[in-house]
Amino acid sequence: MTQFAWHIHHEVLVEPLTEPIENRIAFIRTNKPDDEIETRLRLLKPVQGVLPVAVVEAWKAYDEAWKAYDEAWTARDEAWKAYDEAWKAYDEAWKARDEAWKARVEAEKAYVEVWNAYVEAGKACDEAWKAYVEEIEALHAIECPNCPWDGHTIFPKEKP
Repeated sequence: MTQFAWHIHHEVLVEPLTEPIENRIAFIRTNKPDDEIETRLRLLKPVQGVLPVAVVEAWKAYDEAWKAYDEAWTARDEAWKAYDEAWKAYDEAWKARDEAWKARVEAEKAYVEVWNAYVEAGKACDEAWKAYVEEIEALHAIECPNCPWDGHTIFPKEKP
């Protein structure tokens, strides 16, 4: 089961943890501005309640689509590198260049298909979020009292 947390990133209300929360805490302590650290650490915490199933499932599909996209990107990048190396040896390696080109074309096709799936998964995730935003915000209000979250960030600009 995927664990979700509040305020992993300052512009996202709730999202799944992709690594232990202790790693994020260490990163914040080491890499974030001193005037942000206390607020970030105070608000970063695991979700205790139950998020809507549709939102959790949408995040899961989005995460799986991202992994497939990342793999396709890597394969595409490797195919491009192979193509570039083969091009340099064009006079001596016409056959290798031709094979690399074919691999690049196939990788590009796969990349486009996975990208389209990723985009669709993102749309589904957005729709699930919109459908349950009030329920999620109500849970957030209970679990993060006195939180400065303004719907966009935990660091809202002061109003004039």
